[in-house]
Order: sequence, then structure tokens, then C-alpha cells
Amino acid sequence: MIANATIVTLSKKHDLIINGGYVFISDGVIKAVGSGEVPEELQYPELLISGRGRLVIPGVSSGYTKVTTYPLRHVLPFLTKERVYEYLSTLSRSDVYYSAVLAFTDMLYRGVTSSMVSDIYLDDIARAANDVGIPVVLASPINIGLRDYDPYHELKLIMQRWHGRVENIYGGVTVYGDLKEVDLDEFQDVKVFVVGANDLERLKELDRSKIVVVDPPKEPPEGLDVIRTYNTLSMWRPFQGFGVGDNITYDIFDMLRFLLRSGHSSLDLLFSATSSTSTMIGLDGMNCIEEGKKANIIIYNFSEPPAWPLIPSVEAITNAVVGGQLRVESVIVGDNVLVDGGEVLSVGSDLIKKATARLEGMIRSFIK
Repeated sequence: MIANATIVTLSKKHDLIINGGYVFISDGVIKAVGSGEVPEELQYPELLISGRGRLVIPGVSSGYTKVTTYPLRHVLPFLTKERVYEYLSTLSRSDVYYSAVLAFTDMLYRGVTSSMVSDIYLDDIARAANDVGIPVVLASPINIGLRDYDPYHELKLIMQRWHGRVENIYGGVTVYGDLKEVDLDEFQDVKVFVVGANDLERLKELDRSKIVVVDPPKEPPEGLDVIRTYNTLSMWRPFQGFGVGDNITYDIFDMLRFLLRSGHSSLDLLFSATSSTSTMIGLDGMNCIEEGKKANIIIYNFSEPPAWPLIPSVEAITNAVVGGQLRVESVIVGDNVLVDGGEVLSVGSDLIKKATARLEGMIRSFIK
């Protein structure tokens, strides 16, 4: 139970903002949301979290994410595509696992609680996501052009080992560039993410609910879901989603602050980063705070700077969240408290040290 908190529900079933409210979670699912005194039958939970001076919002989602290049994010702008592929070709499956652990941990610290990942060795990324506790859609890059990498084999592993078998891990497909190179009809059973393509007219013939367009260089046909990364951020429109890609900051909120300064509404930005993006990538069962949804919650501490003061109005609260560079206090996904007191609980410090130690020497050698 989270009690006596200010809650931004982003739900059509509840007020947008509930002051002095509560959220009751059981078996990983939100069972009750309300304001005022907690109902008598819910007053003795196994775990009670005081919401005094706290703000509760749905978790943020990244609709397009790279994790293998996460260790290189600070130098990626200076690397050619050939150099990046050279780096990827040196990675073992264990290297990819450790890169993914570090990337997902970073995301949790920033309040990103779910993502779509388009990358190599997705089977090992699935293992990392499961260990960290973050829900993911793993979209195999069908025409990535990386030598000796078989994307269809990786898709097969995800579908046979994870999709529909392990909670919170799902399969998908990513298609880059020219759509004529790929028969999209064979992927009707999974989400298809089309990245950077100009020729989008043929997508009209496919099931729109299965298609997500990432970084189109021009506005796509009406009715298609759109994810924007830093590459086309200036083209963002309300209700389009967001993805961190492999940008240097690896931070959705950095994107939101840029658009806030450009004159966009903080409420539109927050809604798109949470509800819109998670719905687009296929995680609509956790896109807001309401009964029946899977718990997917960020808690901020507004009792002290940098968040203080908590002014109970839509504009003030959404401006603070989007533009305030707030520190995440707690993250709850399903049954699990993944972050508490600003510390990630699902991944111990020993694993983080092991991951950084394994990758550090390789990175330094590569960028010489």
C-alpha cells in the first residue's frame, strides 16, 4: 500500500491528480486507487509505504533503445558506422548481458521502467532484463547488415524461450531503411518497428496495430504509431512516443526538457513518455495507474530539494516532473520494489562491479 500520496494517474477512470490518495497493489496488480482514508479491508497490508510529501506517477517507457553500445555512448558521435559494427563484432554473449545490465540499471535510476530494445544477442538481453526486473519488447533487427549475425535465429530464440513464457518479456522485429528488402507479411504475429524509412505507403496494407514507425524523416500516413529519438526530436507531435536510442545522455527526461523549452505542454510530454509509448510498444497493461493495470510506479520525494515544493496543480506538478531533474526515490514494477531510497535493489553492487570490470578494459582498448 502507498498511502497519503499525491498521485498522477494518467487514467480516464480516475481524476488526473489525486491529492492525499492511496494505491493498493496485490500480486503485482493495482487493486484499488482512491483518495482520503484507506478502506478498512485494506488497512493492514504486508508493506506500507508512506506517501507523505511524495508524488506517484506511472513509469516512463523508452520506445527505441540500444544497450550493446551503452558503454560507448560518450564517444558514439565520433565513431563511424563501420567502427560501431567493428565493436559489435567483438562482443561475446556475456559482454552483451553485462552491457544490458548496466543500461537497464541506468534506466531505472532515471525512472524508465520499460523499453523496446533493438539489438544483437537478444536472448542474453532478455536474461539481463529478467534479472533487473524491467519489462521489455525485444525486436530483432532483421536487416541490420552485421556480418555473421543471424537475426532470424535470435528472433526464434526469443519466441521459443521468452515470448509468452516469461512474464514481461516479449518478441518483435525491427526493420531498417528500405522496406522492399523485407517481407513484412511474415511478421504479422509480433510488433514490427520500422526505423528511418521513407517509403511508408505500403504499411497501409498491414495491420496498423502491429506497426510502429521510429524516426520517420517525414510525417507518416495517418494512424501509424510514431516513436521519436534525438535524431528527429524537433518533429515530435503530441501523442507520439519517445526512445533514448543510444544517445550520450541516455535520458528520456533530457528529451522532454528540450521540448518543454520549445513550448510544448508538460502534460502532453509526460503522457506521451508514459502512457503513449508503453501502449505503442505493446505494454498497454501497465500504461497508467488504475485498477486492473500492472503496477508500474515511480515515486518522487517532494519533501526536500530538488523536488520541493509540491504545489497541487496539474501545471506545477507536470512542470516539476518534466523539467525539474528530480531524483527517483522508489520504483515498483509488478510484485517487485526495484528501487528504494534511490538504490537499485534487483541488481547488487557486486554484479555492477563485475560488469564494469569486464567491459572497461575492452572499451579502453577499442577507443585508443
